[in-house]
Amino acid sequence: MEQSKLVERLEGYRRRNNADHCYVNGDLYRLFYNRDLYIIAYNSVKSNDGAETSGADGTSLHGFCEEWITELITSMRDESYQPQPNRTTMIPKRNGKMRKLSFPNGKDKLVQEAVRIILECIYEPTFSNLSHGFRPKRSTQSAIAEVETWRGTIWFIEGDISACFDEIDHRTLETILRERISDERFIRLINKILKAGYFDMQHIYHGTKIGNAQGSCCSPILCNIYLDKLDRFMENIIETDTTGDYRRQNPEYAKARYQYKKAVSNGSDLKTIKHLKCEIENLPSGDRFDPNFRRVRYVRYADDFLIGLIASKAYAADLKQKIKEFLKSELCLRLSDEKTKITHAADHDVTFLGYIIRKGSVKHSKFQSNPFDPALRIYMNMDGILKKLRENGMCTNNGYPIGITRLLRESPEEIIKYGNQVLRGLLTGQRGCANFYKGARIQYIVQLSMAKTLARKFDISMKKVFARYGRALTVNYQNAKGKACSVSLALYKSFARQKDFFAKIKSAVKSFFFLPMYSLMDPLAHVCYICGNPHSNVSMYHRKAKKKLDKPYSPIVTVMLDINRRQIPLCAHCFAKVEADRFQLNQLKRR
Repeated sequence: MEQSKLVERLEGYRRRNNADHCYVNGDLYRLFYNRDLYIIAYNSVKSNDGAETSGADGTSLHGFCEEWITELITSMRDESYQPQPNRTTMIPKRNGKMRKLSFPNGKDKLVQEAVRIILECIYEPTFSNLSHGFRPKRSTQSAIAEVETWRGTIWFIEGDISACFDEIDHRTLETILRERISDERFIRLINKILKAGYFDMQHIYHGTKIGNAQGSCCSPILCNIYLDKLDRFMENIIETDTTGDYRRQNPEYAKARYQYKKAVSNGSDLKTIKHLKCEIENLPSGDRFDPNFRRVRYVRYADDFLIGLIASKAYAADLKQKIKEFLKSELCLRLSDEKTKITHAADHDVTFLGYIIRKGSVKHSKFQSNPFDPALRIYMNMDGILKKLRENGMCTNNGYPIGITRLLRESPEEIIKYGNQVLRGLLTGQRGCANFYKGARIQYIVQLSMAKTLARKFDISMKKVFARYGRALTVNYQNAKGKACSVSLALYKSFARQKDFFAKIKSAVKSFFFLPMYSLMDPLAHVCYICGNPHSNVSMYHRKAKKKLDKPYSPIVTVMLDINRRQIPLCAHCFAKVEADRFQLNQLKRR
């Protein structure tokens, strides 16, 4: 099968599932006999930060070669392929608890990515539009863009599924997969991946009878396939429980409006008219307690979901119980009673995906212009952002900028590039927030932190730093090719809110047509970068991301940094020489 035929076949699956959401897919396992599937999978994951992270057997994608592909295809043909147990580590969560992350070895990464590519062709065209996690062209901002349109929301249900990834039931997942996949060998392969087990931090083996390992290439899409049942359940609730075309009129509002019009027509004094107009503005035009008018909205990102209701609190409590029973009976999952709250939109803010959702323009203030403002507004979570700055070492607990000690050994341009990463990462997705003006404080902290880092590096005053580099801290330097370059802090000139920021994201998601792009470039077809021998098979030498490298750099890492490459092809002889630290830069210069 030629490369183009493989892509055509994958595109055929995507096209048929897009046309028929109940289409049953067969003959998937034979795709694993194709060499090019592993090339596509490798190109997809080779530049991820986890590509150089080793599994329990100490291997990663470092050393990827033709022998790997041959071995995997052989084991797939006789179904002898058996994933190795994952290596695990624990990382802290926001709530103080720990999250378990799993790291498969290099060959398992390739197989899992290949599984993800195939599953994406089948399920991505049929996923609900209410799901935004781990999907192409969707993000936390697209989920928040959906929430911003929920005008008039009275109650929120802040949903959280307890240990979702760790408690996914394998049999239930298999049943869900069989609804759309008729290839038992493919399902057995997924089952092997799920049951591979893991070694804990004491290197003790644990089997996995339930759960979906976080850190696996295919775990996000498997989670979406599993929770798509919840999305469909909520779509059915929205369809059946949405009632009424419009609210009935508020009798008190109708009475006040009648008196106002009567006063105007009778020529009453201005004080009376002004008082009646003020009374109208302080009354809702519709009956907020109309039992015949109900709206249900829902959005999900991974295992977190948010429901907005125009209904009574009794209905909200009943819906929460229905969701809890559905998750328990159909998906064998638990709804967290501690984190799943029913919140009144007018009285309390809701935090979702790092944003603060607030009803009305001014909260808890006597200057509130319209107490019945139906609009939902999105706010930056300043406390969360300042916490991230503290964790990055840019400020103290009270937000006072400080220099970053760990960057003192870096060059000035690398210091500024790091500042840009932080600045863009914190503010780019906040431009549609109602309090984006507070981003000036974030920019001030980053700017002063970078300036203080440069001052400490060169042992000069802050005044001299700004005199030398300017307000934007512009650094001129030469790259590896001797070309003159410059880098500056990406400072915002204005912190005015972009009112259509989330609306543009929402429209872009609606207009987006999923068409996967596969990289068919064969890295193993290149010659050795050091010796250039055209007759030797090559292996891919990987380096870690620059932020994870220790100084002084080895000669090969220096070369790779100069040419801005994370992977280079090396023949067996040169690969062994580099691994044994016997490679010198002058060997490459002689070539």
